Amino acid sequence: MIKKLGLVAFISVLFSIQSSAHDFWVDGYNGSTFKAILGYGDNFTPEKIAEDRVSIFEPLVLINKDLKSTTLKNEGENYQYVSKKALDDGTYILQGTYKATYWTKTDDNKWHMGKTKKDIQNSSYCQQTSSFAKSIINIGNDTNDFVSKPIGQILEIVPLDNPSNFKVGVPFKVKVLLDEKPAKLIELKGTFEGFGENKFAFLGTTDLKGEIEVTALRGGKWILMTESKKAYENDTCDEVAYSSSLTFQVK
Repeated sequence: MIKKLGLVAFISVLFSIQSSAHDFWVDGYNGSTFKAILGYGDNFTPEKIAEDRVSIFEPLVLINKDLKSTTLKNEGENYQYVSKKALDDGTYILQGTYKATYWTKTDDNKWHMGKTKKDIQNSSYCQQTSSFAKSIINIGNDTNDFVSKPIGQILEIVPLDNPSNFKVGVPFKVKVLLDEKPAKLIELKGTFEGFGENKFAFLGTTDLKGEIEVTALRGGKWILMTESKKAYENDTCDEVAYSSSLTFQVK
């Protein structure tokens, strides 16, 4: 189970930046069945999702090398999901989606879910938020490279090699896509398990191909995160915000 996730990259300077109030990530592990976590909370600690927000999230989906998708079943707490059986050796993508949701703030600093400025009096700000999460699940020594191709998320972080090949101290690349096009000069941040609350050990910017190089200075569970914003299409809301995360294991 994830408690805190993270990343160290090729630069030696450590950046400490505030974590967003509600980070979104997914992760999973194999046992008698495959068990997955839909993470939504502070400091990458799994916690029960507020009942009025459960509908925001689509059920977790597992994708295999043949691009066959299996929707997992919620079992236990509302952030816990399971498959019918344990997974065979191989590489898989675990996918999570936070559906496009309006959040409108009023002059008294209260937030209203599912409402735009036209629905709320005394509104001061409105944002339509969508979030996307992926985890690369490696079981055994499989190195299938299907994970180096996008799965169609609006904002997506794509490893350019199977993370099973990632080694401590050896640079690897990831690519960020926005609407299936390279996200140029977009900020990417990351942290590794146990690095510290509300802190990130990496902050960098993609190049003109949407790519960025990272060197893992230690093994374990890692997370990369990025976000993008643009103006809303009319005056009923102010901004459209996308965020995306990628988790994986470095040996």
